[in-house]
Amino acid sequence: MAQFNLSEFGSKSLVLSPINQMTASFSKDFRQGIDINLGVGYVNDETIPHKELTECFQYVLAHTDQYKNALNYGSADGSENLRTAIRNYYIKHNIGCLGADRMAKKSICVGANGATSLLDSFASIMPKGIVITADPNYYIYIETLERNGFTVLTVPEDTEGMRVDLLEDLIQNIDVNQLSFLYIVTVNNPSSIIMSNARRQAIVRLITKVGRAAGKKIPMIFDKAYEDIIFDTTIEPVESGMLYDEDGLVVELGTLSKIIAPALRIGYAISDDTDIMRALIQKTGDIGFSAPLINQEMSARFIDTYISNHALAVRDGYRRKADFLKKCIEENLGPYLERYSGGQAGFYFYLTFKEIETHSQSSFFKFLSRTTGDSTIDGNPKNPRLVYVPGNICVSQTSKTKEVGNRQLRISYGFEDIPVLERAILLMKEAALYANKQ
Repeated sequence: MAQFNLSEFGSKSLVLSPINQMTASFSKDFRQGIDINLGVGYVNDETIPHKELTECFQYVLAHTDQYKNALNYGSADGSENLRTAIRNYYIKHNIGCLGADRMAKKSICVGANGATSLLDSFASIMPKGIVITADPNYYIYIETLERNGFTVLTVPEDTEGMRVDLLEDLIQNIDVNQLSFLYIVTVNNPSSIIMSNARRQAIVRLITKVGRAAGKKIPMIFDKAYEDIIFDTTIEPVESGMLYDEDGLVVELGTLSKIIAPALRIGYAISDDTDIMRALIQKTGDIGFSAPLINQEMSARFIDTYISNHALAVRDGYRRKADFLKKCIEENLGPYLERYSGGQAGFYFYLTFKEIETHSQSSFFKFLSRTTGDSTIDGNPKNPRLVYVPGNICVSQTSKTKEVGNRQLRISYGFEDIPVLERAILLMKEAALYANKQ
């Protein structure tokens, strides 16, 4: 029979992305309590406030004067209670150093299904063209952009984030009229590099200058998904990119997934009341309104009542895991590593090995996935398998960092408990020894 006629996006979606292929293969026969998942970026279950969310659910349903129609459809831009709660949260805790006056003028849009749905909407409302992001990059969204017909160009980062000198060089060598937008993850996934305030300011001012010279507005998405769990107290207070934005170019994306619970599916955009925000709201309405209203009202109640103490507990939980894992990595993998980043925010470490390759065809990967072909390694049912995100998935295959990506990997420490994390690092040490012998 003839095949279905699909769009270009649909045709590209028939082929699973490398990360989906890898995780699908692993999860198909994943053995709970034996195998170890350091790949999927799940949050720490112990930080999810089950008791408090139960109270919020009951409170919302009992106070219909304040939380009207909580079990009905919502609106395209989100619950007024939640948008007010987010605004007050920013003001009370001086998030982004924006202040009450500036926040009062900002528009807030709640996405349909977490921050990812807003990113997907951006791919729909923006003209197809060039998107600039960091290298290494957030591979899931980059694959989405490429399937949608965008050309993604990457700029390497250093310890402060995306390098402005290389960004400027790149812009000078492209047609600025083809530049659609910049996508900047402020605590980068996968590297966990925290973008400095000076770097944020420099990027906003550069793009503002470039846009003015070209006679166009170039949007910048600042994705701050992991800023709520910056737990290194030596880090300077984070300043929002909106502080330096004179032309309404910055759209800041936030989420409650990391600080409260992913299943609430609450992501939000903050910006000036621009055409982009109005288009985001309409697109959200097109795909079924903002997140389920009961989830939004529960989140509003939680922010109003519990967020201050809960946020401290969440950061402390991740800090303890990060401190333990950092020591474990240095003691067991230190001799094999060229460098690593992470352990200040979020729940990732990004490792760069000196010589050992980490991609899915490498000896290191095959040892941990038990696909070496050696029955003494693969055949013992008690041998745990371990999955991570290979670095070559996270780097541009056309950039100078392609070779380095083959020696990198991301591990997530959000989900597994500390004893399992220790066992994982010891397994990786065994894999390194095996890879060296090969």
